[in-house]
Amino acid sequence: MENHPTAPPGLEAWAKPERNEGASAERSAGQQEANAALAALAASGNAFALGQLWEINKGLLRSLFWRWYPAHKALADAHGMTADDFEQEGYFAVQYAAQTYQPEAGSFSNWLGQAMQRQINQALTGGHRRSVTDADGKQHTVSANPLNHCASLDTPLDDEDSGAATLGELQPDPAAASAMQAAEDAIFQEQLHAALEEALHKLTEREQAVIRGKYYAGKTVRQISEEQGLTIGQVNTAKTSAFSKLRRNPRLMRWREETLQRHAWHGTGFSAWYAGGSVEERTVEYLESRGAYSMEEAQP
Repeated sequence: MENHPTAPPGLEAWAKPERNEGASAERSAGQQEANAALAALAASGNAFALGQLWEINKGLLRSLFWRWYPAHKALADAHGMTADDFEQEGYFAVQYAAQTYQPEAGSFSNWLGQAMQRQINQALTGGHRRSVTDADGKQHTVSANPLNHCASLDTPLDDEDSGAATLGELQPDPAAASAMQAAEDAIFQEQLHAALEEALHKLTEREQAVIRGKYYAGKTVRQISEEQGLTIGQVNTAKTSAFSKLRRNPRLMRWREETLQRHAWHGTGFSAWYAGGSVEERTVEYLESRGAYSMEEAQP
């Protein structure tokens, strides 16, 4: 599991189920075996098994969450996070736990507790955006990044001296800001690359060959059909099927909003993610254009 030294206060204690809760969540060896078996199936891409694993363990997640949330509601509110948002993060925690679970390390419920700690830490500090409803019932999209919840740049450094310097005067110069953005973009590309590669490996060999050939190697549909011994229709069918699976991949779904917002997919919206392949295609093309893939990776 990943380490997060800057985890929100109280989160580490929350993520460790008490012994009696672990025993309650997995009352029998049979349930432990069921968790382990479902986790293995979910890790291989079985969506039904992932759903079953979520259904079995969501009660435990809710119990753990409500032990942490009441004392830290202000922290969650400050980052635009609601109880419903955390439940959604719970689903992704189950998915991550299934993908990384090591039975020899102990019960799945304890592993899941650590995965949820990681997930909430990412949600509170990862810069994701959230839709929240204010007191008058209107919905607003706010950032979950704590850096965006800061004081006005016009705030004087000395409250008693109206002529004192302001926070805005202490902002970094454009060159420094550009360097920081470049570093952040590099991390973003690396993480998106890893997520996309994981998703591609869950496609069939034919689908992988078509996607890698067209988008990594820049080959035409005709070239791919000749190399793979397929008809043009079969190539197009494989491409359509591949992007349909990518659109339904839970891990890639986490990137859809940030990909659209951070890297300016002008002229597209969330409807494109669901109704067509444009966003996924641009994601692959974007990574390829930034050198995220080598020619060795381009081979089917």
